Amino acid sequence: MRTASPLLLVAALAAGCTQDAADAADLSPGDDLRPVAVGDAASPVDAAAPDLAVADDAGADLATPVDASPDLAAGDDASCPSAPVFNFTCDPNDPATCPKGLCIANQCIGAQLDQHQFDGCGDGVCGACETAKSCPADCAPPPVFSGKKVYDDPNTITVWLHGFTNHTASDLQKTVYGALKGCGDVGDAVTTFKVGVPCGADPKYDTAPNQVVAVEYYGAIAPAWMTPQDVKEVEQYPYLGGPTGLQRYGLIVAKFIKWRMAHTGATHVNLACHSMGCLLARYVIENDIEQLASKNMIVRWSTSAGVVAGAQLAQLYNNPAIQMAADQIGLAVDDFALMNPPYVQTYAASWDHKLWEGNNPLLGGILIHHGGATNPAIAQALNIQLLNLNNPRQYPNDGIMFTLDEMFASQSAAGSVHTPGGAVVAATHSFDYIGHQEATSSLGYRALLVAGLYHRRKVFVTIDSITLKKDHEFTLATPLELGTPPGEVVAETEVRYDPYTMPKYGVAALVDNDKMAYWSAPEWSQTQGSTLMPGQVIFAGPVFDDQTEIALNLVLTESDWYVRYGVQESGPALTDRELLNYNANVQLMDQSISVTGDGADIKLGVKVIPMY
Repeated sequence: MRTASPLLLVAALAAGCTQDAADAADLSPGDDLRPVAVGDAASPVDAAAPDLAVADDAGADLATPVDASPDLAAGDDASCPSAPVFNFTCDPNDPATCPKGLCIANQCIGAQLDQHQFDGCGDGVCGACETAKSCPADCAPPPVFSGKKVYDDPNTITVWLHGFTNHTASDLQKTVYGALKGCGDVGDAVTTFKVGVPCGADPKYDTAPNQVVAVEYYGAIAPAWMTPQDVKEVEQYPYLGGPTGLQRYGLIVAKFIKWRMAHTGATHVNLACHSMGCLLARYVIENDIEQLASKNMIVRWSTSAGVVAGAQLAQLYNNPAIQMAADQIGLAVDDFALMNPPYVQTYAASWDHKLWEGNNPLLGGILIHHGGATNPAIAQALNIQLLNLNNPRQYPNDGIMFTLDEMFASQSAAGSVHTPGGAVVAATHSFDYIGHQEATSSLGYRALLVAGLYHRRKVFVTIDSITLKKDHEFTLATPLELGTPPGEVVAETEVRYDPYTMPKYGVAALVDNDKMAYWSAPEWSQTQGSTLMPGQVIFAGPVFDDQTEIALNLVLTESDWYVRYGVQESGPALTDRELLNYNANVQLMDQSISVTGDGADIKLGVKVIPMY
């Protein structure tokens, strides 16, 4: 997304009714992507397994998805659950007429409608209410793959997919879809970190097989490179967007990639994206548009504040009255409808309809890293915190997206990467305290982008053991401590690549910034005197091939007030007590590091994995 100021209109109309992810019964991610429990399904890797393997979901490798279309339906039995039908009129005295939304002038804004038609999908059994189209994970034939992923192939192009851009019908009528759109933010990243790949928008490098290029997916005018058949396929979906905009944009992106590969002689492609562009990437992969995924052409995927699991804010745009008001000020709302979580669940997460899980075998072998943003203030809209107008659980967000919607919480083994060393590694993620619109300008994100798209290793830093010596809870001997046992331990992390990027590129790179104040730091309960073996991932991400160390600052705190995890024993920041502070450069090699603090002792684990 690029234009945020029109959101002030929505804020005025819908103050207090943005969706709280904690209350969204059918559209809620797990409490955290960095779990404490060993083997937790939300973990990027299974901490219990020395080879970092994830558990394989039942039925995860049973089928290949078919091309999603707006008539997607479950079984023919009338008793089968179906997608909800809602007319958005409501009674302000009857909350049931506007479920989890706000009724203003008899118009329901931000209603959340349960999606029960996919409840059984992914359980490994093709039920009476499932078909090959509605649940390929359970009912469709196995995928057929051809070709082979080659991660270091010099004939690999990198394609940038931009986010939502505000536009009018007249703008679209003058715009060529499928056109070169410079080199995007990935072009700036490869320049900053001196990657030896050219910008394909420069005529001198038009046919370079390792080029970086961005594509325009908006517009009404067909590009000269498209065949009549290509144009016919695209034009079956209106250029003004609407409920089939995702299908149109996905076709344009996939056909552009296929054409550009043929034009340059490239054999593989890296995908990089921001915001809505990441939704298009997921749609193209999961629905195997132009067979890019099944032919093993897509080798890497890097996201920044991406619409991976939908945007809760988009639920505000379901109401026709909101759409009319937004259209009057030039905000094209049709594209927001495409980001509505139920829509994403239906059409983009088409394998098993699990919003926060990347279980589709077509994702298998793709090196994935997600960059999440956590600054809730929208700089372009007077610094309002739109998503915090009603966010009582204090879920981290960047003002437009809830951060946990910007990444996969887990992946099946079939959807993950199997390394030569035997590890099965799911998508990794990092956090940056930056706004949605500014996310791609972060030098830390750009460092991870380059490392993920052009280098071969990932590092995992975990808390493997923690002994809590002081719980800082109330006893007669410690009357000033206000909480009650057990202790609540919070891990706050900063990771910098500065030891590598400063001397080599003259650039500081804060790649992970995970704080309690940003509502993103993980928390767990522990009894004083006990030792836990949590396998808590505190950082996971790609590193440069010749990088030898990272700078790590880890602070463990006992907190009695962290609403994000339901801890409200005292008052905000009244009794936070530091347990341990570790600040050091950490060598990139497999090792265990013992750290002693006043309130806790820990063992850190460092594992560096060659991904291919």
